[in-house]
Amino acid sequence: MQNGQSEIHTILTPDECSAIAEIEATTSILSIVTRMAQMRFAAIAKYDNTDWVVCSVHDTGELGISAGDTLPVEITLCSDFLTDPRALLLPDISKSLRHRTRPVVKQYGLESYVGVPIILPDGSLYGALCALDSKPVAFENPDLADTLQLFARLIGCIFFGNGRSALR
Repeated sequence: MQNGQSEIHTILTPDECSAIAEIEATTSILSIVTRMAQMRFAAIAKYDNTDWVVCSVHDTGELGISAGDTLPVEITLCSDFLTDPRALLLPDISKSLRHRTRPVVKQYGLESYVGVPIILPDGSLYGALCALDSKPVAFENPDLADTLQLFARLIGCIFFGNGRSALR
């Protein structure tokens, strides 16, 4: 994993950085996501060819994933969105035969995950809005997936509104 705030500027375009700042300054989406999901970490990530690139994070649990970090997309839980655009809620990852063996789960000691794809207004997949935690979480809010999808749609519209060239 690559770390450092200066690296984020080589991975994300200035327009993407501006869009992220706009999202965080006007809605505090990531903080809201962590409260709604009762988790300590939330992120906006994009897919960049074969990588999952962290655009922005809210991390009260010090999970150790920072803006600008990258992971091979196939080892992430968010990679499911490449083939299935539905919300993914995993309250106890260790009970999921399909997901508990992903390298990212062991690398960060993950026990719970909720995520939704960020789909742009033109229908293309940009990335994911996700929350993670190292402890199992009972998702008690029946509107969690729908609310996260609304946030992801807002994020996608902001990215798209900041110019299609910013999304390459």
